[in-house]
Amino acid sequence: MARPRKTSNSRPRPLALGYVRVSTTDQVDNGASLDAQRAALTAEAARRGWDLEIVADEGLSAKTMNRPALQDALDRLDRGDADALLSIRLDRISRSVADFAGLIDRAGRKGWGLVLLSPNIDLADPAGRFTANVLASAAQYERELIGVRTREGMAQRKAEGVKFGRTRNVPDAVLARILAAHADGSGWSTIARALNSEGVPTAQGGRVWYPATVRKVCLSGTNARSHG
Repeated sequence: MARPRKTSNSRPRPLALGYVRVSTTDQVDNGASLDAQRAALTAEAARRGWDLEIVADEGLSAKTMNRPALQDALDRLDRGDADALLSIRLDRISRSVADFAGLIDRAGRKGWGLVLLSPNIDLADPAGRFTANVLASAAQYERELIGVRTREGMAQRKAEGVKFGRTRNVPDAVLARILAAHADGSGWSTIARALNSEGVPTAQGGRVWYPATVRKVCLSGTNARSHG
């Protein structure tokens, strides 16, 4: 079992930051919902006798670790404001061998725990670190293989005369609303919930807005206006 460092005087029990993440694809295709991850982490923290605080990144991939909630959690761990990072699987945190290896080294240097539920790995043990790096290598290989296949498929379809690219179909009123809400300080999740609650169609006619979709529309609209 991975052991977090000795808790501060103000914390009678270790505090774990439970990191949860879904990309749009995970949410729709694999059912990797935030609620399911929260439930698993809550049960594990209770089993270990740890206090738990959930931190979440919604609609973001694990290609890099440059995600707001994850970076904030790591900063808090480094400062000693929490004792361990808890996540259900390696791919929730990172699909990069280099990034994950750096995370293991960072946890060791700063003295905080790093716990994964599946598979159950003790990252304080050399064998556990070896296994974690093997899994990270496999995850990165899978991501790169998917990229190769995607490029090959697009090249074939292009050779067949298929044209790529989507036309932005977001009405000007909806775009203006998103830009205004963002300018007023609303986050991507807040804007997405508001659009979903009113049944506003997405750019491609879908019924569900995700934070990443709102961000993409906002950025494309901002760029279009700045070059208009």
